[in-house]
Amino acid sequence: GNLTYYSKYIIFQKIMSVTYKSKWKINKKKVKTNTNNKMKKGPFSKSEQYLIDFALKKVLEEEGIFFDQLGSRKILTMTRSKLPKNFWGRIAKHVPLRSVESIYDHTRRRLSSQNYRGKWTNEDTTRLKELVFLHGKRWTKIGLCLNRLPGACYDKWRDALKIGEKRKKGKWTQEERCKLLQLVTLQRGHEMIKDLKTYKSIKWTEVAEKIGTRSYLQCRNEWTRFFSPGSKTQLTISDTIKLINKIFSSDVSDESEIKWGELIGGIPAHKTYNKWRTLCRKYSKPNIFQNNSIPTFKNSIHCIIQNLPMFLKKKL
Repeated sequence: GNLTYYSKYIIFQKIMSVTYKSKWKINKKKVKTNTNNKMKKGPFSKSEQYLIDFALKKVLEEEGIFFDQLGSRKILTMTRSKLPKNFWGRIAKHVPLRSVESIYDHTRRRLSSQNYRGKWTNEDTTRLKELVFLHGKRWTKIGLCLNRLPGACYDKWRDALKIGEKRKKGKWTQEERCKLLQLVTLQRGHEMIKDLKTYKSIKWTEVAEKIGTRSYLQCRNEWTRFFSPGSKTQLTISDTIKLINKIFSSDVSDESEIKWGELIGGIPAHKTYNKWRTLCRKYSKPNIFQNNSIPTFKNSIHCIIQNLPMFLKKKL
């Protein structure tokens, strides 16, 4: 049993030690263009952020504009008519598999001077509530009043104010969970809810409105933790080794590019991601690197591989 797992690991480590140096060489080949027209969704990786910054610098310099933080933020405030011709389309050519709209939205959120205003205080939330009552769902106008991005105002309203005083926090009651299960089943059907990818197609806003006491995020997270297939499964030592092997062999440069729900059959994304974060906390701490710097993605994997025998011995 456990000895077999350890033997597998010894073989696994030998393979890794031979291939590690060649695996992480920088790929200087030209980025392949998107031939399947399949656009990526979800968070932008660090490498994609670097590509966007490179593209901004290049396109702005082509227009005779010096690239700096102030200049890039000024661009974000310009209307389409005042921007250089096909500005965001030219940026998008440098970032494969991302739509022009998603690149614009991501860049605006990341670089806008109105973003990163800190946590919402009780006064901010109260003011938001008053502005929604006064102006309705005119998020651009509300954003100007609060000096925040329109999207940030909408997100806060949706997550904290839409339900109003009925919104609950903390542990779900049995009645709430039963209602959640019933609503998702009615929406997707008994067979469909057995699919690991079902939660992505569920209309969580509608579910939250019918439950009446929880936000859409609360509903989605509760479903993922308690009702999604594999949510009660505990990862074994063999699963952990398989997880590290899959991450190592994947051709990615940042953890945000990993499809966590597809690494181990029958194990949902939050389980594999949480295991990865646990391994990182235990075996890739900043103080083991030079100058106490934060470990990079590839350094984290290397460090976990080197320290995995300690993990296995504890389990034996």
